[in-house]
Amino acid sequence: MPENAHEAVSRLYDDISGYYESANSFLTLGLDLYWRRKASRLLIKAKPGNIKILDACCGTGDFALSLLRTYGGRAEITAVDLNEKMLAKASGRSSKIKFALADAAKLPFPDDSFDAVTVSFAARNLARDRSEFPAILREFARVLKKDGVFLNLETTRPENFIIRNLMKTYVKLSIFLLNFANRAGRTAYAFLGDTIGDFYGAKKLSEIIGEAGFGAVERTILCPGAVAVHLGRKKQ
Repeated sequence: MPENAHEAVSRLYDDISGYYESANSFLTLGLDLYWRRKASRLLIKAKPGNIKILDACCGTGDFALSLLRTYGGRAEITAVDLNEKMLAKASGRSSKIKFALADAAKLPFPDDSFDAVTVSFAARNLARDRSEFPAILREFARVLKKDGVFLNLETTRPENFIIRNLMKTYVKLSIFLLNFANRAGRTAYAFLGDTIGDFYGAKKLSEIIGEAGFGAVERTILCPGAVAVHLGRKKQ
């Protein structure tokens, strides 16, 4: 059976699964850890207490682990990804998180299963097909309980022209250096660089999330303007 679009994108990460965390730290100058902590704190502020969280497109589990630390055991966390190598690495990092192989576009969970759904630095991959992206967001809304929360942490295009162009230059240079360090991952790193530059701006993403079934979408801009946290509640 031929791969679907999501499986094809997932397969790109096979060659960099062993370097994924170090590559993220290099690209972000180590700020990715801070951004995940910040996003986790925004979620616990919106959804405190004992809750069930689905971390979609979990990769090697960085954000799921951040959520686990932030909630201090007061959250039941399920993390899913479509890449088997990334998921295998993630599952070895914590026995307190449930890991499962799943496509974010067709989640294997009943309606109203979770209090929160999170995505960290993966929405730009899901949005490669712009026509399909809203349907994926509606799938997240489907598995959320009444008044459930969707949180998305992602790079964004800075509104400031100078910062935007500095970001583009930095990403190109960083991808070049990553390609030099790991030639087997050239295709994946090139794809990564493209998705960072092509993704929606923060305001536009707020509109898309709102149209997909989430109300009162809030956005928090980080670093200065290169990363954004979007948080929306499932419409009643």
